[in-house]
Amino acid sequence: MPLASGDTKTALLDAARQLVGERGYAGTSVRELAAAAGTNIGAVNYHFGSREKLLNQAILDLFLQWADRADRVGGLEVDPHAEPLKQLAARARPMVDGIPEMQPLFVVGLEALLQSRRSPELHRQLAEHYAEQRRRAAESMASTKRGSQLPPRFLEVAASYMIAVADGLQVQALLDPDAIPTGDELAALYEGLAAAARAAAPLAAKPETDSP
Repeated sequence: MPLASGDTKTALLDAARQLVGERGYAGTSVRELAAAAGTNIGAVNYHFGSREKLLNQAILDLFLQWADRADRVGGLEVDPHAEPLKQLAARARPMVDGIPEMQPLFVVGLEALLQSRRSPELHRQLAEHYAEQRRRAAESMASTKRGSQLPPRFLEVAASYMIAVADGLQVQALLDPDAIPTGDELAALYEGLAAAARAAAPLAAKPETDSP
């Protein structure tokens, strides 16, 4: 019994997400997509316009799935009222511990970034996604007492830094997983920076006096 139109589109997208994750963008053919979805080759063009558009949608879905999972893992046990560096310390442990689980989806995300260089539509979608991730991170920091006193541009820069750390650790883990810091080590770094900032604050506020 043939699939209904909506079911066929869903089946093709499911097949694309599975195959592109297993074989990569270049290794996934129209024939394999149709076979995995239980439909004919013409259905790919009918529902998505081309193989590339179907695979782009599948890659974007997997990229967003990875980013949402990373955001959930990194947000565990974080006090929204803590100072920004203390929030980073709290996020460090679950973020690093979650790297092995999230790595397969991250690899698909990397392929999406490379593919976006040749697909203006995918490039736009990924750029919008990163903008949303930066907005969420900045909003989280601004919700704290100290974060609310920081300039908006400072929060934007800090948000970009947080995303860069998460992505960069994933890249390094692909090459040499034993070389990246542990969650405890990264948390200790942030906690040390927070302690140094607190210690320096009274000194910065103390007025200078002339030497006798």
